[in-house]
Amino acid sequence: MNLISGFHIVLRRLVGMVTKPGMFGVMTSKYFLVLAARNDYPRLAAWLLAWQVQTVYEAKTPGKPVVALTLPKSGFAEDVQNSIAMDGRFKILRLHRKALKVIANYFFGDLVDDNNYRQDDAAITARKQAYRIFMIGVCRHLVQRLELDVALTANFSFYAEQEFAAALGHFDIPVVAMHKECIKTPGVEPFYEETYRERKMPFQGRLITTYNEIERRIEINAGVAPADRIVATGAPRLDRFHQYRREHAGRDQSLDGRPTVLFMSFNDRTGCPVLGRRGDDRFEALDPELEKINFSNLSRNCLGAMIRLAREYPEIHVIIKSKNHVLAVESLNAGLEDDTGLPENLEVLVGGNSFDLIVGSDVLCTINSGSLFEALAANVEVVSPHFDEAATPLAAPFMVDLGASATRANSADELVSMVAEKALSRPAKSRGAELSEASRQALDQWVNNSDGKAGERVSRVIMEMVDERRQRAATKETAQTGEIQTVGG
Repeated sequence: MNLISGFHIVLRRLVGMVTKPGMFGVMTSKYFLVLAARNDYPRLAAWLLAWQVQTVYEAKTPGKPVVALTLPKSGFAEDVQNSIAMDGRFKILRLHRKALKVIANYFFGDLVDDNNYRQDDAAITARKQAYRIFMIGVCRHLVQRLELDVALTANFSFYAEQEFAAALGHFDIPVVAMHKECIKTPGVEPFYEETYRERKMPFQGRLITTYNEIERRIEINAGVAPADRIVATGAPRLDRFHQYRREHAGRDQSLDGRPTVLFMSFNDRTGCPVLGRRGDDRFEALDPELEKINFSNLSRNCLGAMIRLAREYPEIHVIIKSKNHVLAVESLNAGLEDDTGLPENLEVLVGGNSFDLIVGSDVLCTINSGSLFEALAANVEVVSPHFDEAATPLAAPFMVDLGASATRANSADELVSMVAEKALSRPAKSRGAELSEASRQALDQWVNNSDGKAGERVSRVIMEMVDERRQRAATKETAQTGEIQTVGG
């Protein structure tokens, strides 16, 4: 059974391009942005970028708002929403990331991407310098037009944003990377440390916030930024799950009254070493030993177990949810292709927000996913499959270990019986407000957020930077005023 065809994937992407906030502006202004870069018209580029900027949150507290420009990406938007958007002092603007890519691609063509920005090549270095000089000219007008205080992005190493960050820094506008990638198991930690050190340039912005100390340690060891400019604030997007758990404790949180199992589908390479690249190949071929690491059998057999679960327990609502990208959908299709006529109590979803699904389920099952921590924060039962590749010495180090906060299933049969038993006991009908000690430990280790206050920590460190910048600007203005008065006298 081919659930989602290649045509449907392309169609979803095209519809998303047209309807996604800010994307229409990118599409309509692309030619003029290239024209501005080709003819060295930074003022025109600044005007085109400012035209695409949208206001997504207005400040709610009295006084001069802190104007923050965000470059949205999936997951990062939720972090912004649960941090500075909750603060009240911030006016939050949004500029689609692809607008910067249009300009960057004029200078770089296909020569660089996120995973090869560090190159010992004089021609590439010259292109970087040209891009930075142009963006300094752009920011000279853009900063004033938008009255910027700070800019936020989702990763320290996006190739199109490196020189933009440096250009903003030229005008003392701090750029913060709210680095959302958090799952660095013992298996992949050395791989990413080497990748950061050998493939990526040091961060050109002012501060990096990370989900955990693991990511912070990798970045420090790789020379991404000095230790005092990397702060493990935690994952703000989990704050909402903590709040929901506390507010709905003791109440029936079921999606529709039925026992519900949520399986977050994963692909063969989830949690394994990968290097995404531009172009048709999408991924770079790695060392043969690294290429051996995969979860292909586990992915397929877990999907088969969910179908069995639905057939053997028609009273249970089984939801299989996949991400909306090619690898995820390919794995989903591979796991479902041998089945015709799926049970009526089995629902397959692709893409979309998972909040309501997670908090409304009795049990969540997956590996190496942020949804594991969201489920723990909501006090949802978690079952982790630990069979097939996950039980081998080769792949086991690449599995997120949640300790006693999750129940392990050591076979597909055990997975079916285990999630059925838990779902039928209906924990969603009356969850407690307090987390277990095991859940708190797992949340602190992986996302530094067992208290639901990561958003406050992010807002605080950003606000400290903004206050320092404003003080420098005020001191500079006072000094300039004094010089004018001295000359005039």
